[in-house]
Amino acid sequence: MKRCFAFLLAFALLLWPLTIKPAEAQSLKDQLVGSWSLVSNTEEYADGKKEPWGPDAKGMLVFDKNGQFSLQIGVGDRPKGSGNPAENPAGKFIGYFGTYVTNDADKTLSFQIVRATFPSWDGTEQKRAVTSVGDQLIYKSAAPIPSGKGPFVPVLVWKRQN
Repeated sequence: MKRCFAFLLAFALLLWPLTIKPAEAQSLKDQLVGSWSLVSNTEEYADGKKEPWGPDAKGMLVFDKNGQFSLQIGVGDRPKGSGNPAENPAGKFIGYFGTYVTNDADKTLSFQIVRATFPSWDGTEQKRAVTSVGDQLIYKSAAPIPSGKGPFVPVLVWKRQN
C-alpha cells in the first residue's frame, strides 16, 4: 500500500507542472503603457556616440492604453525667454504627440505624429526599433537619419515612472 501511494505521489508530482499554464506574455503595447522619464538621448555616428542634448536634458514620454502618446525633451540651462512663450521659445526643446502602434513580431513602435514643435514632423510617421522594455525602455530609430555630420541613429533610454 505504501509503495502504491509513493508511486502515485511521484507520478502526480511529475504531471503537476504540465497542468500549470504559463503566463501569457504581454504585448509590446501593454508593456509600454504608462509614463517614462528620460535617462539619456544619444546619437550614434560611424565614428562614435555623441550626446547633443547634454547631460542635463529632461524628458517625459506617456503612452495610454488607447494608443495615444505625448513626448517632450528639453535641454538644461536654457536661457530665460521673454514675450509670448508660444511664439518665442528659448533653448533646445522638442515635443510631439499623436497615436502609436506596435508590432510584436519585429519589436517596433511607430509614432503617428499629429503635431510637433518641429512643424515638418506634423502628419508624419516615425518608426523605432525597441531593443529593451521593462523598468527601462530603450529604442532607436529604425533607419539612420541623414545629417550634415553624417548619418546617425538616435538612441533613447527611458525609465518607467509607474
